[in-house]
Amino acid sequence: MSRPGDGKKFSLYTYTLLILSIAAVPVKHPLPPGVDEYTMLIVLWVALLYTFSMQSFRTTGHPVILFPAFQSFMAVNGHTLLQETAYFLATFVGMVVYTIRTGEKRGNILPYSARFTLSALLSLRLTAWILGHFRESFTADHRLLTLALVAGVLLSVFFNFAIHFLFGFKRSYPMLKNLAKYPQTVMYPSLVVLFLLPAAREALLPPPNSWTRYFLVGVSTILVIQTGLSLILARIRFSHSRTRFLEDELAEHSNVLTEPKTAIEVLRKLTDFWYGTANPEGVRITWKNVSLEHPTGFTFPEQPRLSITGSGGLSLEIWPTSGTTLDRDRADIFVHQAETVLKSIEYGEHAYKSGRRCLEAMVRSLDKSDSRQLGYSSIVAHVATKIGKRMGLAPETLEDLRMASMLHLTSSILEKAEEDWNEIFTRDPSGIRFRLPPGVVRGIRHMRENYDGTGEPDGLSGESIPIISRILSVASNFVSASDQSPEKGLLELERRAGLIYDPDIVLILGEISSEL
Repeated sequence: MSRPGDGKKFSLYTYTLLILSIAAVPVKHPLPPGVDEYTMLIVLWVALLYTFSMQSFRTTGHPVILFPAFQSFMAVNGHTLLQETAYFLATFVGMVVYTIRTGEKRGNILPYSARFTLSALLSLRLTAWILGHFRESFTADHRLLTLALVAGVLLSVFFNFAIHFLFGFKRSYPMLKNLAKYPQTVMYPSLVVLFLLPAAREALLPPPNSWTRYFLVGVSTILVIQTGLSLILARIRFSHSRTRFLEDELAEHSNVLTEPKTAIEVLRKLTDFWYGTANPEGVRITWKNVSLEHPTGFTFPEQPRLSITGSGGLSLEIWPTSGTTLDRDRADIFVHQAETVLKSIEYGEHAYKSGRRCLEAMVRSLDKSDSRQLGYSSIVAHVATKIGKRMGLAPETLEDLRMASMLHLTSSILEKAEEDWNEIFTRDPSGIRFRLPPGVVRGIRHMRENYDGTGEPDGLSGESIPIISRILSVASNFVSASDQSPEKGLLELERRAGLIYDPDIVLILGEISSEL
């Protein structure tokens, strides 16, 4: 009972060994007197062909196939060599149809069908050989006959598992792991084989006047059940696959939204994502007063299009093609998710700007308290930002540098921090606090480190000193020494470059000093 392609391809040696194993179990198990051999042959041919073709798997990987019920019936009721040949052919053709139906590679169809057919034939012979020893016992007792039919299912499924393992179908899995699927595999055929009980009882208790009617009714019932199970499982797998597909899309959508830091970046990522996911002619997304389109230059017609506007104002317009897979329900989910991220970024930017304005106002107040420092922090921030831009620092690093420059006079407080990123400023005993970005805290805390490693608080040297700290050291000392003459301040820094200050930063300061 394995999926197509689960095992290795058979070698000629393996085929030969399997055929010899079948020949080694010659079962002489004649039909009961009065049972029509050809009726049984034709009906079993159709039943086996259909059940093999329509076999299916649950989403958990357990097979749902009812052919072991017919294996059990043949083992209990008896069969001829002609019927065994029909069984072999029905199994082979049914497996060919099944492998084609499930999309198996063309080169694997015949080998897989052949090995499955040979293992099924060996399983049938082994089951019939074992039950043949007890045939007289269950012929006379209806309860034992019922047990024999169920036992036939249990044996046939077990032998199928064992043969698949022994002959290389499942070499990559332990036998015990294969047998873990055994209980659920035998559940369905063990139940449906009871529909064949009246026919088996009629055949073994001559004269079998009603055998044909009971047999046809039992087989028809099993085929109807196989059809119903296959349709239900197909629908479940479709729903399961759609759910998993949607989950994967949502996860990808979430990953897209976690990277951008600004609303514009979010919109740009979203247009690319929806264009790639939906496979449309074009996509347009609008947020506030910003509208982005993909592909650029596409002429967007007014109709028809999929248009969705979220509760927060995010608008998504998709012009579909025949290959577009994004439906309204999924688009609604994506729009809601995107709006949540956009609002979060918007609130974060607002809170950050408000906090920054509050800190700058506090710094200006401190500067005004000492007439000698009036505007000092702002000047240091201006010089430091100029240096940072010339060095090509990233926008977020420049923002940290500017904030650190405005607050660098608090370095004595930060030196007492146990952990940089946990450093806080307490305004009053009520517990109202300001938390700074880690880059700002580190930049301020290490601004008195010397380039040659003689500074404090940690004795860092060279490029191990944070870049914000090195720029702050140069900018603040330049502004302090430039009270009388900028040239004098720059000369003082150049004299100590490589000892106290980063020589590259001092060089950049000299290049931009005329712009300050």
